[in-house]
Amino acid sequence: MIKLHQFLTAAALAYIATTAVRAGDNAPAPAKIEPELIEFSSDGFAGAGAEMLRSALAGAQFIGIGEDHGYAGAPALVAAFAREGKPHGFDYYAIEVGPHSTAWLREKLRSSGVDGYARALEGRPLAIPFLNFREEAEVAAAFTADGKLWGIDQEFIGSPMIHLEWLAERAGSNTDIVIALFEKEKEAFAAGNQTAVLMATADNERWTQLRDIFAADAEALVVIDELKRSQSIYRSIFAGRGLENNLDRVELIREYFLSSYSRAAAGDQSPPKVIFKMGAVHVGHATSPMSTFDIGSLVEGMAAANGMDALHIAYLPVGGEQTAIRPSADGAFTVKPTTRGDTLRASLEAAGVNMTALDEGDGHFVIPLEPVRRSMGNKGLSEADDMFRFLVLGFDYLVTTKAGKPATPLATE
Repeated sequence: MIKLHQFLTAAALAYIATTAVRAGDNAPAPAKIEPELIEFSSDGFAGAGAEMLRSALAGAQFIGIGEDHGYAGAPALVAAFAREGKPHGFDYYAIEVGPHSTAWLREKLRSSGVDGYARALEGRPLAIPFLNFREEAEVAAAFTADGKLWGIDQEFIGSPMIHLEWLAERAGSNTDIVIALFEKEKEAFAAGNQTAVLMATADNERWTQLRDIFAADAEALVVIDELKRSQSIYRSIFAGRGLENNLDRVELIREYFLSSYSRAAAGDQSPPKVIFKMGAVHVGHATSPMSTFDIGSLVEGMAAANGMDALHIAYLPVGGEQTAIRPSADGAFTVKPTTRGDTLRASLEAAGVNMTALDEGDGHFVIPLEPVRRSMGNKGLSEADDMFRFLVLGFDYLVTTKAGKPATPLATE
């Protein structure tokens, strides 16, 4: 038999629970999350949202900017962080380009400026990824001092159009063999025939041939081996093994980043402060939609170990246009409407963000994502699509606009 005090306890608990549920049911809806207008350029930040980002700099060691490629606004955001971050010691910029390609573009920018670099890309506009846009090159040009610009990705599928030319200059009596490979590479890209490029066609016999030609050239052998390593990563994606591709690429990015970081730390005698910009899936500090822990997760722990923070910013417009890159006989660049803009806008609104100001103006707005996380709760997060959940959990702020502007190709042919 249930004793009186047990009955009374159960009744009291039931009453409390019922009251709590009713209070939750009757609670006012949470206040809307208000985006704040922000302007940014190489002069720094301005506008109501400027202080939101500026105040986060003092305690940060890393600033990661995750983008959807092909917008002019993302490099402008980097330029603003570089200006605002300079007094705090942000002297390094890591980019989504291979280290040997980065050495080439750094030398072109340093010796000839952006226009000279553009001329070097003529006839091979896809030799460099992402920094084949003028806005991107202008930002990188500010980091051409030795050791300040870090290339932390695999050598790009189009990069043999740089490296084969460089190798031909060192090939001696075998120059004709390497030049023939170089010309074949340019022809394949000009025709938009990715199945004919070196990264798709080179077999062990080809790599052995190149190693034999440069057997006495240690510097050339390093480049050849890095191209072969990059090819192995690409081949996973060619074969439909997406996760394997992602895991191997993330391992390489981590290796290159830590190598550059260690050299800078040894030279500075203190933890270097770094700005880096990559595709958004690489920059968030959460499991990415590609099922990987990427550089965004790596730097979070590194900063914490040094008593500092890592700042994660997403640049994702909800409207406008962006420049797409794809090898084609009709040209490598096309301007297209913003990808997934309507989906992102709807997700933000459903999560409690007041989109009125953004809908009414063409400027940029900054949205803090901590209140978005809290507004969504576990239920909202579990129901969100993979990319939006990653955005909300993996980033501190979102910078967006309804009027994204396409990036400007440096060379189109």
